[in-house]
Amino acid sequence: YRIQNLMRKKIEAAVGIIFNQSSHILMAERPKSKTWSGWWEFPGGKIELGESSLHALIRELKEEIGIVVHDAEKWIIRKYAYDNYDVTLHFYKVTKWSGKVEAKEQQRLSWVIPKQKLVTPVLPANELIFKAIPLPDVYAITNAFEYAGDFLEQLKKKLNDGVKLLQIREKSMSKKNYVEFCKKIIHIAKNFNAKVLINSDIELAYKLDADGVHLNSLLLNNLSDIPKDLIVAASCHSKKDIEKTIELGVDFAVLSPVQQTQSHPHAAPLGWESFGDTIQKFNIPIYALGGMQRNDINNAFNAGGVGIASQRSIWNT
Repeated sequence: YRIQNLMRKKIEAAVGIIFNQSSHILMAERPKSKTWSGWWEFPGGKIELGESSLHALIRELKEEIGIVVHDAEKWIIRKYAYDNYDVTLHFYKVTKWSGKVEAKEQQRLSWVIPKQKLVTPVLPANELIFKAIPLPDVYAITNAFEYAGDFLEQLKKKLNDGVKLLQIREKSMSKKNYVEFCKKIIHIAKNFNAKVLINSDIELAYKLDADGVHLNSLLLNNLSDIPKDLIVAASCHSKKDIEKTIELGVDFAVLSPVQQTQSHPHAAPLGWESFGDTIQKFNIPIYALGGMQRNDINNAFNAGGVGIASQRSIWNT
């Protein structure tokens, strides 16, 4: 097995998520001259020896579709094992470019709405991207109990700074105070076009018109179905938990603890290598949680995650 593994061809590629002015993204169908012909993918190509992933992206997009890249943000790195080779994909969000998009390699091209996709079949290694594109790189979790100042004022500041996804989780509050707290946050968040998820209470999420619900791992593993008209996230601590999220069709997950955390001081942290090894096997967007700081976002991207979830540092900086 080890000899077979060493003999497998390894490919590194740079891939562009190219947005137009309508926020549609460009997909390309692999031509008959290539393997997996007829399958759709995001444009890009192999990274040559000694070449950086960004340089490869710029070169490949010029050669493939005739555009000049002006601004590309390094994003997720994902690994995928095909039948005879292993590929590592360096995804970039290309938000500024010039030129006319043209098919230079006899491939079909299509601008698609991320939520609708509309092209099929899509290469397996690209499936995750459609689910990940709408998600911000920070998933904030409330922590009013520990916050020394006016939490709602700090929340407004963070929303103004760009926080777009928020989970309300306050285990120490009475039910009455918690409901009132949730109402205030949902009202505030609407003014900033931010999404709010209620922790582990589907009924309350509906009652308060929240955007979604975040399932703890216990609730996750006891459900046989999830709401189809809410954003549904889940807390995971193992591969089994992640498998359950996929079975249920959860929108995104949080895996913890990645590093030592105040909330679970006796839990052994996964570390970034184990976090990456775990999530690369699954086509669901996953955030890293546990001891996260803002400068850990790139660590999450490099491991294949969509960003970090933060309960403490997000409010104290």
